[in-house]
Amino acid sequence: MRRKTGAAILLLAAAAAAGAATLDRIVATVDERAITLTELDRAILTGALAREAGEAEDAFRERVLSEMIDEYLRYRDALRFLPAGPDPARVDAAFDSLQSRLRAAGKDPEAEFRAAGMSDAEVRASLERQLVVTQYVRDRFAALAFVTPEDLDQEYAAVSEEYRKSGRVPPPREGLEEELRDRVRDRRTAEEVDKWTKELREKARITRLGPAAIDPNRKKTVISKVP
Repeated sequence: MRRKTGAAILLLAAAAAAGAATLDRIVATVDERAITLTELDRAILTGALAREAGEAEDAFRERVLSEMIDEYLRYRDALRFLPAGPDPARVDAAFDSLQSRLRAAGKDPEAEFRAAGMSDAEVRASLERQLVVTQYVRDRFAALAFVTPEDLDQEYAAVSEEYRKSGRVPPPREGLEEELRDRVRDRRTAEEVDKWTKELREKARITRLGPAAIDPNRKKTVISKVP
């Protein structure tokens, strides 16, 4: 209770200092690191998650918020071990890919960045943080996903079953070795990442502070400066 009271006092003091400006709404905290509604909007813009068929907007935003929490925990943990940031060329490629994805959706990337209050440098910084986690996952987990011949046999059986269920003829085993190997590695890496993320969540203090839905009456905001 004392911690919440202190936070409320800080918010009131910041509001007084900001004058007529409206503080951004905090939708979650992770170990006292605030995640704001504006940050959520930006994550929707720059992140890889997309709305699923039939998924309500509010449900999608809550799902993105959950991923933001997980991504922050993974990023913070990765920084303890990763010696260097990603190659600038990879950041450039991710930036180009994001622009292409927005154009494919009929949107103007620069207009979308401006609407989110983000400069190109801020968009690149967001993508760089994602790449830090991707690189760490590859270095820590993917290399340990050893694949045996038996694993490849089982994976080919699963692929063949998928084809048969869709009324198609399974492809011959020859020529599929690398694809089967990648499927096994990807699945095992995902399982290890899930375990890692669960451990990080269990150690963290996470608070969801209300719905992450869009507020139609929200005014221009002052972004939280919590690091």
